[in-house]
Parts: sequence; C-alpha cells; structure tokens
Amino acid sequence: MLPNPTVLVEHNRSFTGSEDTETIAGIGFPLGIGGRRFLLSDAADERLTQRKAEANASLVDGALDLREALIVAVAAQKRAAIVKEQQEALSAVGSTISGLQKGGESSQHDQLRQSLEVEVHANGLSLQSAKATAAKARLGAFVDRPVDLSGLDVSTLAQDPPAGAPADHPRIAAFDAAIRASELEIEAANRRWVPDLEIFLGYRQVTANITPDEVETGHGFALRVGLPITFFDHGQGEASVAAAHAASARADKEIFTAAKRAEVSAADQALATLAPAQGDEDTVGRARKLLEQAKTLYVAGEGSVSDLLAARALVEAAALSAVDAEEARALARVAKMRALGSLLDADLDAACGVGSR
Repeated sequence: MLPNPTVLVEHNRSFTGSEDTETIAGIGFPLGIGGRRFLLSDAADERLTQRKAEANASLVDGALDLREALIVAVAAQKRAAIVKEQQEALSAVGSTISGLQKGGESSQHDQLRQSLEVEVHANGLSLQSAKATAAKARLGAFVDRPVDLSGLDVSTLAQDPPAGAPADHPRIAAFDAAIRASELEIEAANRRWVPDLEIFLGYRQVTANITPDEVETGHGFALRVGLPITFFDHGQGEASVAAAHAASARADKEIFTAAKRAEVSAADQALATLAPAQGDEDTVGRARKLLEQAKTLYVAGEGSVSDLLAARALVEAAALSAVDAEEARALARVAKMRALGSLLDADLDAACGVGSR
C-alpha cells in the first residue's frame, strides 16, 4: 500500500509595504527510499496473523468449555438417575420387610433401620438432583436454549483422543507471528537512518503591482525536495521497543510451551491411570449378584437387614464409581485437547479457524 500524499496550499502577502502576493498549491509525495514502508507492511500482516491465531485459540477454548459443561451435565444426570433408582429400591425393601413382618420373620428393628435409610438417602437424592439441574442450566446458558441430554452417556464422551503436540497450539502460532512482526519492526527501525525523501510539485501564481493601476500576474510551477537529517533520531528508540516486544514474546512462548507440554503429560498419565476403569461395569454386575444373594438370604431368614442394605448401597457405590471414572476420563481428554489447542476434529478445528477470520 502506497503512503498518502499531502495537499499543500500556501498564500503569501506582506502586511505593509508591497502588495505583491504569491500563491502555491500542490501535492507532496513521500518516497521511502530506505524500504521501511515495505517492512512495516509485512510486520502489519504478521500482526494480523497473530490476532487471527489468538481468535482461533479463543474459539477453541470456548468450544472446550462447552464440552466440559456437557460432560459435567451428563455425568450429573447419570448420578441423579442412579441415586433415584437406589431411592426407589430402598423403598421397595420396606415392602419386603413388611411382608416378612406379617409372617413373624422380621423385627421392628429392621423396619426402623430401613425407614431411616430411606430418609437419609432422600437427602442425598435431593442434592444430586440439584447438582444435575444446575449443571444442565449451565450447559443451557452456553447454547442459549434448553438442552436434552436423554440420548447421551458419559462413556461415549470418554474416548481416547489422537496424538498431538503442543507446537500445533494456535497460541504458539500467535507467538511466532508476534516474534516475526517484532523482528521486522526492528529491521524497519534500524533503517530509520536512511531519510525519507519528500517531493512537492505544485502550481505557483505571483501577482506584482507595477504601478498603482497596473497589476501583472505570473504563472509557473513549484518544485520542492525535502530530506530530513537523521542526526539525533535514527530509530534507536523504535528498535529498542521492538526488541523488547520480541524478547517478551519469545519468553512467553517458552513458558507457554513448557506449561502445555506438562499439561499434555499430565492428561496422558491420567488417561493411562483411568484406563482400567473401563472394567467398572463388571464391578457393578458383581455387586448386583451380591445383592441378589443378600435378598435370598434375608427372605430365608439367614441374613440381616444390615447385610441387605449394605449390598444395596454397594450397588449404588459401584455404579457411581463407574460414572466418576468415566467423567474423569472425559475431562482428562478435554484437558489434553485444551493443552494441544485443538478439538482433535478436522471439521471443528476448521470451523474455529473460519470463525477467527
């Protein structure tokens, strides 16, 4: 892009003495013979690239915030469903105890123990329901509309992400663009000692009073060449500022890269540690078998109500533990994506790139 020209209009006349006048009108053209203009133009392009990369990173962060909210909401809904199922099962135990009591096979102690268990567990159900409602409301606030989570399961959100490297993070690209821009600005500042030539070309009109009754008008052109002397300011201040910006960007890049590398390592370790948790469904199945055995023994009069309620609580604990593990895996996956600065989906990543532009 060429620099803007300057329009100049000049009119000269004395207050006293001669009434001669001179008028000059023309245009001045700056000529950057040192090449600073092209360097600064390239630096501006790099700054634009930097801002686009930062916008891309912000879009990815926002998408990952939404994904985290989705995982938490789905997990909270699953926990609330498990606790509700447990509440209904505990209430059903009361019917079993009442039926046995009629036959003289249960004690008043069993009935009291079961009723207290139902009452205490109801408080936990209220808490889980409140958490699920809050998580769903937070997710709805992200998308600005009510959400339906009925078709989602935490296990489908806990798949292992593909490999990646922090060097692909869009904020790393932003740091690189900032460094390149600062380097170009340093070079442009160092060329400040080469003066920017300015040429002025215009129309000149002179009026001279020959006699009181005779005025003569002359026409011509004006040519002016300006050349500043770069004796005091030859870009040393600009170069120092640009060098400081470059050093700051390099330091920020190193710190950011190290932090993201650590986050990727932590996420990988978390995913590796949580990998055996995929077998928690077997634990839930074994807990249910134990519950069936406890029911059989209690009905036969060979087991206590404490054993029955403990087996019932074990089923709930195993199911909740499985949800906790799936949620932890899904959140670790999101943490790795955040560290890599990518949704690990080509279409979604491209959409974020388009959004930043």
